[in-house]
Amino acid sequence: MSRENVGALVAKIEAGDIASGDLPDAPTAADIVGLGQANGFAFSEDDLGAFLRLRIASAESLPRPWGWAIARELGLVRN
Repeated sequence: MSRENVGALVAKIEAGDIASGDLPDAPTAADIVGLGQANGFAFSEDDLGAFLRLRIASAESLPRPWGWAIARELGLVRN
């Protein structure tokens, strides 16, 4: 499990190789982890949090449309 797997999943989603349509309208961190596992990218919620934390610290955009909602759920940013 690793932060790199989160990055690989996000890259595949952003490239359109993995449809984010399999996610509910308001996905949770567990939904993102499940999508990763279903597509061969094993990672934990902690790995997801570390990936998002690094993106926030680097002033990079978070995955749309779920990145900020998940960051709030994991307590990485305030509401």
